[in-house]
Amino acid sequence: MTDPAKDASAWTEHTHADGRRYYYNKVTKASSWDKPECLKNDTEKANTTSWKEYKTADGRDYFYNPVTKQSVWEMPLELKKLRGLVKDQEEEEESEDEKEKEKEEEPEWKTQEERRTAFKDVLEDKGVKSTMKWEEALKLIQDDRRFNALNSNGERKQVFAEYITQSKKREKEEERERRKRAKDDFIEAIQGWKDLKVTSRYKDAAEAFMDEEWFKLIEEDERDEVFNDFMDEYEKKAKDERRKKRKETVERIKEVYASHEKISVLSRWRDVQDALRDNEDFKWLSKLEALTSWEEWVLDTEKKELEEKTTAKYRAERRARDAFREVIKKDGEDGQIKGSTRWDEYVPSVVKDDRYLALIAQAGSTPHDLFDDYVEELQAQYNQDRKKIMKLAKSKGMVFTSASTYAWFEGELKDESAFKDLTHEHRKAAFESLVQKAREAEEDADKNAKRNRKKFVELLQKSREVTAKTTYEKAQKLLGADASWKAVDEATRRQCFDIFVDQLKIQSSSRKDAGDDEASELEDTKKKATKTKEAKPVKKRKVEEEPVEEEPKRVKKKKRDDEEEDAPKKKSKKK
Repeated sequence: MTDPAKDASAWTEHTHADGRRYYYNKVTKASSWDKPECLKNDTEKANTTSWKEYKTADGRDYFYNPVTKQSVWEMPLELKKLRGLVKDQEEEEESEDEKEKEKEEEPEWKTQEERRTAFKDVLEDKGVKSTMKWEEALKLIQDDRRFNALNSNGERKQVFAEYITQSKKREKEEERERRKRAKDDFIEAIQGWKDLKVTSRYKDAAEAFMDEEWFKLIEEDERDEVFNDFMDEYEKKAKDERRKKRKETVERIKEVYASHEKISVLSRWRDVQDALRDNEDFKWLSKLEALTSWEEWVLDTEKKELEEKTTAKYRAERRARDAFREVIKKDGEDGQIKGSTRWDEYVPSVVKDDRYLALIAQAGSTPHDLFDDYVEELQAQYNQDRKKIMKLAKSKGMVFTSASTYAWFEGELKDESAFKDLTHEHRKAAFESLVQKAREAEEDADKNAKRNRKKFVELLQKSREVTAKTTYEKAQKLLGADASWKAVDEATRRQCFDIFVDQLKIQSSSRKDAGDDEASELEDTKKKATKTKEAKPVKKRKVEEEPVEEEPKRVKKKKRDDEEEDAPKKKSKKK
């Protein structure tokens, strides 16, 4: 496995509030001011010296030696050699000799700026400090030839003042950088402190490092802030590590609970403590953590046992259901169960079967439910087969009537492969279903025809224009627009109309005969009255007026209905 400290992808570069760069490892959670080895380029890796390169907040490069605690702006000679910036010693000496010869041949300072620079160089080379006065510096530089680069004392003092100002500014910057570096040294010292604990205080650290040079460079408030920031991160890291270790330890101790011969879910906590008194993982946990781990293990174990029992029970119930399904399936294949079979018809045959009794004693689907499921499957299969037969019959152009026979049905479809694949029971049932459907359609047609004939006769009865002398053509002109007239076919209309007119003629003839009889009786009465009048006077009596011949009376509705239904029969007899 790759070491996270050597993995370049685990490191990220950040900038501190003071402008310095630092590096953070997201895997190990470690921070470092020094650039990790895996992020260094070839030039940085080749550095075998004690010098390290850093940048100030404003971007300037400086070099620091953690061994000598020295900081410089200019690249040290050791680094220059490593980077190929300095030639060998012999080449340096030769170049210096050549330069001296060139200087002898050419004038030293051509411009005023070169003169000022030469004078500053002598101040720096002679080690003039920022705290010296002009008189003190003069003693150090007056014998150097570069002292005469400037002609007047005024110019020399002016350049000296500029040098002192720049030196003080540079020294302040170096002091600031040393203080920053001192913070890094403080953090490194705390990390390597052998007495470091989560409960350590700043007072303890101050007593341990008070004699260190870098400790004195940091102000008291800054030291306290740096220490507290470090301890916050250290405490967080320690908590994370303990949390991780505690999780691993709890897992191991749970395995001990499961494997220990003296421990079960029924054991008392006191007995568990006695049994694991010498176990290192058990002792590492706090009392509360150990008790919590025990309670979790008990709950998990009980839950697991319950799940195993539930699973076993479910499997046993499923096997019992599957066994009874096999009974139903076998009986179905033997023809004992059909799509129309009822449960009360089937149950007597299995009521003493052990597989039936086993299923009754458990929860879930009952034998009745399984039987219904099987019957539904049969019915669904029958519906599919019936659709296939109807499709085949339609393709053959077969027309079913109430008089259709199964032999005709089977003869028409016997050569169809889809028909051969169907069971005889489904073929027979489908045929009976189609014949029954045709029979119902014929009955519905007969009912509709009777209903339409009845309405047609009622139409004739209601019409005053139709008499015994009315012809069919005249009646058609009078009543042809009515819906009841159109609802009946031509042949039926003529048949019903002829019967109706014949009835009217019969009624008219009978009424005429009855009128002649009444007239003869009236004449006899008049003669008798005359004789009586001649024999004996009597009071005058009004003679009833002769009755006016009325139209034929309509027969009662019931009689008309009977006549309408018998009309085809009477017509046939008449013919």
